[in-house]
Amino acid sequence: MQEKQPDNLIEFNGIKEGMRVCYHYPRKVEYLREERNELLKATDYYLLLDIVIDENKLNAVKIYRQVFRDFMNKLLNEEIECKMFDEEFDKKYFPKLILDGAET
Repeated sequence: MQEKQPDNLIEFNGIKEGMRVCYHYPRKVEYLREERNELLKATDYYLLLDIVIDENKLNAVKIYRQVFRDFMNKLLNEEIECKMFDEEFDKKYFPKLILDGAET
């Protein structure tokens, strides 16, 4: 079943076009950066020198952080196909960190 779109929805040929012509896009990108930064801060704990963590978990955290840091560049270079204004954008498109079989 196809999702019903509002009558006043304007579609762009990618994020770059949206960033040029729609003031909502830069605001959304800034919001996503802030969300990303908060999620990265939540993993800072694992990188502290006095924290004992399994090497595999530490590597998973490091990879997650790198993927997340690269996320915005890939998004803005249209390497990630997504709906910018999806209400569940972070749940659908943000990288996930899974430790001990559970998403953190």
